[in-house]
Amino acid sequence: MSGTTHVEKGPIGKVLFQFAMPVMISQLLQEVYNITDCIVIGRFGGDNALASIAVSGVVLSLFINFFIGFSSGVSVITSRLFGEYNYSELKKTQVSVFRLVVLAGIVFSLVTFIFADGLLTLLNCPEDVLGRATSYLRICSLGITAQLIYNVGTAILRSFGDCKSPLYCFFTSCLINLTLDVTFVIGFKMGIMGAAMGTLISQWILAMLILRKLYRLDSEISLSLFGESLGIAKVLDILKTGIPAGMQAFFMSMSSLIIQTSINSFGPDAMAGMTLYAKLEGFLYLPTFAYGIALTSFVGQNFGAGRIDRVKEAVKISNKLMWLVIFPLSYIITFASPILLQAFTTESGILFNAHEAILFNLPLYIVYAINQVYLGAIKGLGKTFYPMICTLICYSIFRVAWCNILLSVFHSMIVVYLSYDVSFFIMLALLLPVYKKLISSPKSLPRRLPAHPCHG
Repeated sequence: MSGTTHVEKGPIGKVLFQFAMPVMISQLLQEVYNITDCIVIGRFGGDNALASIAVSGVVLSLFINFFIGFSSGVSVITSRLFGEYNYSELKKTQVSVFRLVVLAGIVFSLVTFIFADGLLTLLNCPEDVLGRATSYLRICSLGITAQLIYNVGTAILRSFGDCKSPLYCFFTSCLINLTLDVTFVIGFKMGIMGAAMGTLISQWILAMLILRKLYRLDSEISLSLFGESLGIAKVLDILKTGIPAGMQAFFMSMSSLIIQTSINSFGPDAMAGMTLYAKLEGFLYLPTFAYGIALTSFVGQNFGAGRIDRVKEAVKISNKLMWLVIFPLSYIITFASPILLQAFTTESGILFNAHEAILFNLPLYIVYAINQVYLGAIKGLGKTFYPMICTLICYSIFRVAWCNILLSVFHSMIVVYLSYDVSFFIMLALLLPVYKKLISSPKSLPRRLPAHPCHG
């Protein structure tokens, strides 16, 4: 099939590398774009531009990250159906998912646009930042549906083994976005409103490119929004898999949103400093998060084909890769951070906060990377509820409680930084034994249909 690949055969290391690399490149490309965008806005966007984007981004991520997680849950189903060669059910699943996504996107866009000011006020957004942040958030809210279409469409394509098409589409979108940013922000001097407009336009172009690719797949698996959909019982099954995965990402965003209120209490320098930290952290976060997503689809296909042996080997290879790539890269970024941060701003307060966050968090980032491997594998095996519970405990309940209790005694950003480090170790302690139990007891995994290779 055009652009699609069955990954339940072939050398595991090579296939996994070919499967995951386009996803990781796509995420790194996104980070390069984010950094370039941040430099343009930081230097030409006006006063408090970075702080405005930081607080607005927390609200937007609450919705977007839910559907990124939901998309990974959908890919668990579509990758398994693809591995089983059950194409009839696969087409109906796509139709049902996209109808749900468009409806949800419209609702979330309206809610965010109408209540933008109130949402930012709940975050203790400073008065000198609130006005611009509200305008930025309202413009960006109009692109929520486009982002949902892109994320779900990309997850489905990746579950088919097509990781290159999303990369090409995203690269095109980045070029358009950067061109519009320079034109609107620097050329027309529109400030962060110009940046918001450039983002909005490029998001809708990206959504249309992904839909076009899905429509142009071979007829056996191509998308048709007006085609036959699943019955209500099977739609509920999708929700049972997708919603826990979405809630996993939602809990992470919610904890960030709540913790953002603590960060905001330290003032604009701390807010902007954490924004810059996130830009450099993205060189680690995005590829590890993307690898976990790719591994979910790889495991899903192989589980659908009954190849548990390939799942075990893929996880071993993935852990080795994290140590060989993410571990040294985290220290390279840490040591180079004083120079790298200078590209964004020369304000000493912002630079101090950003560098402090890097020193406390990046050296231990390997633990987070390994967590993503086990999260991806467990979800690929059809167990999306347990990762949700782990995320709720570690990234929401623990981090929020830690900050609320300790900040009242020791009012320092160090408390915030340490909440991340400690939660990584707690998450690993919860994930590792469950993965070992699942992989050693295949009978405890969800039932799968028999493979039908003759249909391929």
